[in-house]
Amino acid sequence: MTDDRLAFDQILPRIAELAEVLSAHTDPAVVETAGELLDWIDTFHSQGVGTLVEMVREWRGEIFLDHVAAHPVAGVLLAAYGLGPQSDETSAQRAVQTALAEVRPYLHSHGGDMEVVSIVDGVVRLRLHGMCDGCSAASSTMTDRVEAALRTHWVDFRRLDTEDSTAASHPPPNTATTTFGLQIGRRKGEP
Repeated sequence: MTDDRLAFDQILPRIAELAEVLSAHTDPAVVETAGELLDWIDTFHSQGVGTLVEMVREWRGEIFLDHVAAHPVAGVLLAAYGLGPQSDETSAQRAVQTALAEVRPYLHSHGGDMEVVSIVDGVVRLRLHGMCDGCSAASSTMTDRVEAALRTHWVDFRRLDTEDSTAASHPPPNTATTTFGLQIGRRKGEP
């Protein structure tokens, strides 16, 4: 039963109370279902609000976003998902660099690299270099390795975009040569 009489600042505490009650339920299936429900609602809101903020930015709506961020209801929603002018750019940069540092040795072993073009509203945009640029397996590497690392290190991560390739399309290298001239094997289909 919903109570439409709750003030906005009472809604999140009420949601937390209900989640706590469900997570303490004696039936493990109820606990698991409640947790999954909360995760899906959070993902839905994060993607929806993030997409809305992206659209506003594309239309040069920075002044509008400043006003939205100052609003007592909408501003809380933006801040909850690390969006808008109130987002902490320093912690986002740190999280992204930590995630990419985990992946770079793999890319380097294949003669490739990547650089961050932008980090805006949970969207990381990368430019691929070396053997990764134009590699037919780059999208798989971006999904399997880079996105996974970003999701692990940055709670506000929403999506990964890459710039269009500047190199001609080519298959992934069979092996990579290290600076010491050693051959390093790779799994099939990886750049």
